Amino acid sequence: MGVSSHTVDERIRTSIRKLGVDSRTKAAILVAETLDPNTYQPLSYQPSVIGFETQFEQPSGLDPEDLQSTPIWLRPPFPTKRRPHNTDSFGERLLWPVLIAMGTIMAFAALYAVMLGLGAMLS
Repeated sequence: MGVSSHTVDERIRTSIRKLGVDSRTKAAILVAETLDPNTYQPLSYQPSVIGFETQFEQPSGLDPEDLQSTPIWLRPPFPTKRRPHNTDSFGERLLWPVLIAMGTIMAFAALYAVMLGLGAMLS
């Protein structure tokens, strides 16, 4: 729109002073109460939890319950065709980096053991 954020902020502060309130929230409530309710959207929050079926398009023939019943070690932590969105719990999301770190440590330990063995054979 070609208006700086400073200008917008200053005009909001001026409006708050003219309305005689002490916060932007109270000013928004006061303005919403005085306007025609059919003119603007009501001041309400969106629900924080949106159902699986309403938020995402489901692939045909798949049930969200079937996707959750798969053991975690068979479910990759990235999107797939069968499971296009992450529905893991916080614990499951935390488990993947721990498992990857443990696997990396074990791989480097095996590589180190091979290098020690080769060093002993060649010396």
